[in-house]
Amino acid sequence: MPMQFIDKPFTFTQPDKSQLKVLGTGNQFHATFRTLDGFTIVKDAVSGFYHYAQLSPVGDGLQSTGIRVGAADPKVLGLTAGIEVPGPVRRALALAAPGLPRTPSRWEVRRNERRLHLQSTGPTSAIAPAPPQRPTAGNFVGLCLLIQFPDIAAAVPRADVDDFCNKKGYSGFGNNGSVYDYFTDVSDGKLHYTNIVAPVYTTKHPRDWYTNPAIPFGQRAREMIKEALAFHLSTGFDFSRLTTDDKDYVYAVNVFYAGQAVNNWSEGLWPHSSNLITPFTLAPHKLCFDYQITDMDDQLSLGTFCHENGHMICDFPDLYDYGYESNGDGVYCLMCAGGVTSPKNPTQIGAYLKHSAGWSSSVIGVTPGTTTVLHAGRNEFGMHRKNNGEYFIMENRNQTGRDASLTDSGLTVWHVDELGSNNNESMTPASHYECALVQADGRNDLEHGTNNGDRTDLFKAGQNDRLSDTTNPNSKWWDGSASGMELKNIGVAGSAITFDFGP
Repeated sequence: MPMQFIDKPFTFTQPDKSQLKVLGTGNQFHATFRTLDGFTIVKDAVSGFYHYAQLSPVGDGLQSTGIRVGAADPKVLGLTAGIEVPGPVRRALALAAPGLPRTPSRWEVRRNERRLHLQSTGPTSAIAPAPPQRPTAGNFVGLCLLIQFPDIAAAVPRADVDDFCNKKGYSGFGNNGSVYDYFTDVSDGKLHYTNIVAPVYTTKHPRDWYTNPAIPFGQRAREMIKEALAFHLSTGFDFSRLTTDDKDYVYAVNVFYAGQAVNNWSEGLWPHSSNLITPFTLAPHKLCFDYQITDMDDQLSLGTFCHENGHMICDFPDLYDYGYESNGDGVYCLMCAGGVTSPKNPTQIGAYLKHSAGWSSSVIGVTPGTTTVLHAGRNEFGMHRKNNGEYFIMENRNQTGRDASLTDSGLTVWHVDELGSNNNESMTPASHYECALVQADGRNDLEHGTNNGDRTDLFKAGQNDRLSDTTNPNSKWWDGSASGMELKNIGVAGSAITFDFGP
C-alpha cells in the first residue's frame, strides 16, 4: 500500500506474537490506526506493544496511555474513541517520512523542475496553452523484480506477473486489463508502457531477516533490491531496454516479494515507494533509483501498481491530502482515491494530469457563442485559461468501463492552479488545491472531507446545467476576479455531453 488507504483492515503482530486486528487510514508516510470498536492506538516506545492512544499535552501527536490494547475495556476506562491529531500536524508528520530517504526520488525532482520553471517565468507570462514540458508518450519500458525467500516461495508464477504487466486484454484475478492496457486506454493510445519481468530471485537470508522491525524502515528493502539486481547482473540479465530520463535514471522499478506483508506499519518490508539513496548502475546510461515495493501473496491488482507508476513514469503528484482533513480529488482520479475504491478496475486519471502528460487528443478553447461536444472515455477536453498556471479544464465522465466505480456521471469541471497543493483545502486565494473539482452541488464535500464523491458532483441536465461567475458554485478565478466563463445548457449525462459557452 504505497498509496493511500482508507479504513483498511490490517492484522498487526504484538511482541508476544499475538494478533491485533485494526483499521487504518493514511499512507506510507503517516497513518492512524484504531481498533475495530473505534479506539485509536499507538505503538509504545518502551514495550513495543500497541497501546490505547491519547493526545499529547500540547496536541501535537499521539502518545501511549500505558494501557495495552485488550488489557481492559477502554469504555470502562473512560477513553475517547476516534481521537486523532489535527490535520496540519498529520501533514507535517507525513512530510517527515520516518525512516525513508530524505533525498527526493527522480520523479519528484523532475516535477519540481517544472514547478520551478513555472515560478521563474511567471504563470502569467504567456496565455497560450503551451504543450507539457515532458510528454509521457511513446514506448516506455520499466522493470519488475520478483523476489522470494528461502522459507517463503512465490505463489504467483513469473508468467502470470508478465501477463498482468503486459498482456493485452488481460483479465486475471478479476482485473480490467493489464497495466499496459490501463495506460494505453487512459492515454488515448499515446503511452505504451510495458515491464520487463525478471526471473524470480531467491534471497540470501530468510524472510525475517528482511522484515526485522528493529532495522530502520526501508533499509532492508533497499538491501534486498540491490541484492536482486546484483544477482541478475552477475547472470548476464539484459537491462538495456529499460527507458531512462535525460539524466540516465530508469523511470520505474516495481518489486513484488513473496507472501503477505507481515510487518506493522512503517517497519521492515511494509509496502512503500522510495529510492535507493544512491543510484545502482545496471548498464551504461542505466541507473536504478526510484522503486515501489509491495507484497504478492496470491493476488494481483491494478490500483496500487498503476498509481505508483503514475508517479515514476509520468511525474504525477498525489492528489489526496496528506493531512486527511480533506479528500482531494476523491474517486475522480487514479492519483487520489480512484485506485483505492476500485483496485481491480481503477478509475481514469483526471483531465489535468492527462493533459500535463501530453495525452490530449482534442483541446477546445471554449469561446462565446459556441457549442461543445465531449465524449466520455476519450481525451477530449474543453479549456478556459487565465494564464499558464491557472485554468479550467473540462471533460466528460460516464459510469462505464474504466469509470464504472465513479459516484456520478456528467460534465466534469476542474479548476487548476499548477502552483497550488491538494494539501490545502481552504479554498482561499492563498491556500487552495492544485486541482480542484468544481462540484455541481456547491457543497465542496471533497474539501470538507465529507466523502470521496457523490451523485451530485458533476454538471448535467436535470441537476445543475449552468456554471458562471454568479452561480453557486461559480467560475471565478482564485483571486476572486471574474473568469467570464459561462457554461450553460449542459446536456444529459452519457457517452457524449454538450454545453454552450455564454453569454
